[in-house]
Amino acid sequence: MTSLFEKKHVVSVNPATRQRVGEVAATPAARVEEIVRLAREGFDAWKTRPLVQRAGIMKRAQQLLLDRSESFAELITLEMGRPFTESLSVELEASVDLIGYYAARSRKFLSERRLPLHNVFFMRRKSLIHYQPLGVMGIISPWNWSLLIPLGSIVPALFAGNSIVFKPSELTPLVGEKIQELFLDAGVPESVFQLIQGDGHVGAALVRSGADKVFFTGSTDVGQKVMETAARNLKPVVLEMGGSDPAIVCADADLEITAAGILWGAFNNCGQNCNSIERVYVHASVYPSFLELMTRKISHLQVGNGMEPGVDIGPLASEAQLHKIEKLVHKAVKDGAHIHCGGNPFRDMEGYFFQPTILTTEEPLISFHDEELFGPLVMVTPFQDEEEAVRFANQSAFGLAASVWTRNRKNGLRLARQIESGTVMINDAVVSFGMTEAGWTGVKKSGIGWVHGEKGLDEMVNMQYINHDPQFRMQKIWWFPYTPSVSGAMKAGMHFLFHRNWWKKLRAIPKVLRCFAPYLLLNSRRKEKL
Repeated sequence: MTSLFEKKHVVSVNPATRQRVGEVAATPAARVEEIVRLAREGFDAWKTRPLVQRAGIMKRAQQLLLDRSESFAELITLEMGRPFTESLSVELEASVDLIGYYAARSRKFLSERRLPLHNVFFMRRKSLIHYQPLGVMGIISPWNWSLLIPLGSIVPALFAGNSIVFKPSELTPLVGEKIQELFLDAGVPESVFQLIQGDGHVGAALVRSGADKVFFTGSTDVGQKVMETAARNLKPVVLEMGGSDPAIVCADADLEITAAGILWGAFNNCGQNCNSIERVYVHASVYPSFLELMTRKISHLQVGNGMEPGVDIGPLASEAQLHKIEKLVHKAVKDGAHIHCGGNPFRDMEGYFFQPTILTTEEPLISFHDEELFGPLVMVTPFQDEEEAVRFANQSAFGLAASVWTRNRKNGLRLARQIESGTVMINDAVVSFGMTEAGWTGVKKSGIGWVHGEKGLDEMVNMQYINHDPQFRMQKIWWFPYTPSVSGAMKAGMHFLFHRNWWKKLRAIPKVLRCFAPYLLLNSRRKEKL
């Protein structure tokens, strides 16, 4: 099969019509190292720019993104299929907010911080944390959130003074070009924001390159390969990978609201979210009613071209995704699941459209707990008690996000704290990724490191500890030579500071004074000589 590099171009195809949207030049993998070197040259100047200047550029980027929001949303819809309304109201809103969030807090997050020391030996010292940019950040992003996901790394990286080499998905190359254009127009130097285009070969070259850190969002299988490659050079990585997100529907849940919320959490973006609801566990007492509500609500959903008004669900992003969902449904049925509704592609539609599908099982399909569905497909299973529901929810190698649906806030929090995941939402789903303060991470095979929030910015810096002793003319007691008086002084000092018995504390005071006297006298004589 001819590769992208032999073709010299990356072609963007509208998944709703299978028509060409546009194309960009592919980056030869052999050139990636050279591009990283260019980014490093840009870094040397960018890191010295005052933070207030970098913040000003980011604020301009925010306003430009706001002005261009409709054109961005249209391009997102054309390249990967999600409805225009969803692109604008979900992805663009969160992206504009993310830039503003860091712009407003960059000084607070990146200014040097005093670190008071509690130990009596060190209390007079000046102690602080200094933030240093890391260098060249390699950012590899997916197609499903082609704007918000890369911005979650690009924006804090630039704020912190790093340069970047950005590789968008080969399915959404035009959005990648538009992102670079946005930041260059805002005033980011071209050398600081490098863009590379192509498939996984180009991404692999970036991981192997001299980039100082790699941020990857994608499948767990590829994420493991990224980590293995980076580990050869002890290169740090942040990985946001797969999920098989559970939802627990308690007996007291408001079923009308819950069904609407889970419908959206499972099928927005055609289910192509790493934190989409994929497994739903419903208390047996409300299981029939819940299924009836879900079925009725699904029947009202409009599936079609995302640029058409009134469309709720667009196509899958590619033919490969369509074939994957077909195979998953067939496998689930073979393993004992029942198709409650949907289950087939739309054969009479031009694009990669698949029916919103509910599969039901009497017992959880263990074979699917470690499978990221990534399509308009959800599995619904009854449970008898909440302990069983938590056990079902945790029977997965993934641990990205989850949700609990209940009227009882206290019980919802209790259940949330037992679920093994980076995020749990109560009576909602998915949108926590758009809450910029909420640091985003996964456990188990779902992720390593953080994006968003202050922790996301911490991933972009070396937090350097600096300590200054104002008593620079005094020799420290722990320095050479190791005399018996030093040992006695330290032992007495530890008893005085840490012993729980107050009588022993008091008895240590004379020994502390007696043992520390020669040390103080030695330093006093040294000062006189100076």
